[in-house]
Amino acid sequence: MRQLWAEALVAALLCGVVLGAVLVANSYPLPAGVARRIVEAAGGTWPQGGVFIAHGLAIPVLIAIAVGVSVTVLATQMRFGRYVFAIGGNPETAELSGVNTRRTLMLVYALMGALVGNAACISTARLNAATNAAGTLDELYVIAAAVIGGTSLAGGVGTILGAMLGALIMQSLQSGMVLLGVDTPLQTIVVGLVLVVAVWLDTIYNKRVK
Repeated sequence: MRQLWAEALVAALLCGVVLGAVLVANSYPLPAGVARRIVEAAGGTWPQGGVFIAHGLAIPVLIAIAVGVSVTVLATQMRFGRYVFAIGGNPETAELSGVNTRRTLMLVYALMGALVGNAACISTARLNAATNAAGTLDELYVIAAAVIGGTSLAGGVGTILGAMLGALIMQSLQSGMVLLGVDTPLQTIVVGLVLVVAVWLDTIYNKRVK
């Protein structure tokens, strides 16, 4: 257990990271069109030089943080999380140990459905439109993000924080390719190559562990 000064130092560093993220987010203004609609909706008039309205933290980011914290607690501090890791490591052994594997898997799929529905609502709200093709081929990004974040394809190993960091890396890669003007088919090829390399490294790691 860490000493009191170490706990205070860690808490101070975490607070500094949060404050720094908020300051960086507030240093960027909202787009002129969005800011103008906000001013006009409040009954004001749009000035000649425009208005600086801080961007702040986006609501989807806050939702992602809340979901990450909640699922981390579920995975690390509750019996359900231990059952999931046990089933991922060896389902036969988990079932012989008394774990109701069918019920646990059903709850996992239900939780996944709820999270996907949440993501669909956020995507629809951001795009102000909904299509049946939304999320096509995103499974490649999801698998690559999970593997890059330390999740083993063999099961039983992984963290929520690692998966979220992997998702951040994959989204940064995708945004970078869009800014560079890379064609969509080539973007898919790049993501596929990243996934292949990640799976290859995961396979090598599992062989060394065994």
